[in-house]
Amino acid sequence: MDSTYTDSQGVFGFHNLHPNSYDVYIDDEHYQPVRVTVDIRPLSLSPTVVVDIQLLPKNTTNATPSDARQSGSNPNMMDIREYSKDFPKKAVKEFEKGTEADRNNKKDEAIAHYRKAIEIAPDFYPAHNNLGSDEMSQSHLDAAKTEFTKVVQLNQSDASAYFNLANVSMLQGQFSEANNFLDEGFRRQPDSALGKFLLGTLNIRTGKLSDAELALRKSIELDPSMAQPRLQLVNLYLKQGRKPDAIDQLHAFLTAMPLSPFSAQAKQILQRLESDTAQSGTTSQPVPHN
Repeated sequence: MDSTYTDSQGVFGFHNLHPNSYDVYIDDEHYQPVRVTVDIRPLSLSPTVVVDIQLLPKNTTNATPSDARQSGSNPNMMDIREYSKDFPKKAVKEFEKGTEADRNNKKDEAIAHYRKAIEIAPDFYPAHNNLGSDEMSQSHLDAAKTEFTKVVQLNQSDASAYFNLANVSMLQGQFSEANNFLDEGFRRQPDSALGKFLLGTLNIRTGKLSDAELALRKSIELDPSMAQPRLQLVNLYLKQGRKPDAIDQLHAFLTAMPLSPFSAQAKQILQRLESDTAQSGTTSQPVPHN
């Protein structure tokens, strides 16, 4: 479905996946191959599944971490074995406890461990990132913004942190600031499906409906597995009174994502819209989205 590289701390992510079972493969010439199965559960209270993966070096090479990097690779990438070298072991241990708590959906416990990791190592930006995500999941928007801001200060190449900041700013009604953060995110990752979805949502909120449709369609093109832009596009069509387009988009959504947690309600709204159309009615209801 997708591929990615780790950041300088060995962290990577696949965002906005709908509930399902996924296989994560890691294939690198310097390490033994890894395959991990990850389940994203429907209606889970936790929006993120965190997985810890340890890479075992192949015995066929004695290259040092710096020698092991391929020519032309990301110069900011580090061998995962260097992870514990950059931060105190106590901070790394607290971070690991935080990710374990996240896996068990113990957000308060995870937050406490991330804060301890940051107390020990204030520049430990993966802990800032995870803390920001957990704060945001609990609607602590100011606290989340503080953490994501710290992430971009410590790792200015992190596009996702800018998109996170844009999302928080939009939720706070700070649309101009959200647009600035989106611009910074797109400078680093122009083809971000998440970024295009957030841009489309921002354009809806600021009344730029034509621009919103273009952004949402681009988000779907970049990542057809994302539910949010498809449902937001339905909302846009309903806002514009374009019932036939909303109906077509709902059919496309249900065909592409029959197992989505939103599918049941989307079917109900589709039936209502089709019934209203047959009766020349005008009643409509927005579709749920994250």
